[in-house]
Amino acid sequence: MSAMVEIFEEQDLAERFRRGDDSVFDRIVEQHSAEIAALANRLLGWPGEVDDVVQEVFLAAFLALKRFRGECRLRTWLFTITVNKCRSFRFRRRRSPPGPMSDSTESVVGPDRSGDEATMDEESFARVRRAVQTLPPKYREVIVLKYLQGLDTAETCRLLGITANAMQVRLNRARNRLRERLSDLFEEER
Repeated sequence: MSAMVEIFEEQDLAERFRRGDDSVFDRIVEQHSAEIAALANRLLGWPGEVDDVVQEVFLAAFLALKRFRGECRLRTWLFTITVNKCRSFRFRRRRSPPGPMSDSTESVVGPDRSGDEATMDEESFARVRRAVQTLPPKYREVIVLKYLQGLDTAETCRLLGITANAMQVRLNRARNRLRERLSDLFEEER
């Protein structure tokens, strides 16, 4: 489906919901739940609470969708809710110690690894995944949204409520930290 068709369909669904057709919400959930779960997985770094986050995201969306003004894509709006819910979960988790993190590759990237991720050997990929998980949340968020979710700069900035300059600073700092942690991987490629 082309991006323009997707945008028009999202706008139509949101408008129908605002007019009182609650049945379209099931379609919204169906269209976006896998992507929301993958984003939550990547942001949290632990898979145990992803289902809870996804439920909270769609509950919040259901309660607020009638006020959705369409100033951004519905997908971006749902991503914003997801980022905020993940931040809340991280805050709650800080108060209670986390359980052991999963070593499964899917805990961060979801089942749909593609392109470069599929060609990277499993051990290297696991190291990259762990390195991303160790980033401070504000750096992990920009890496996940920009590179793993494929959002453009404007969407990422709008979603996080930061300027393009702030995003570039965070991206550069995140890449530098990853480069330091994974320096031997970069040397192997040369």
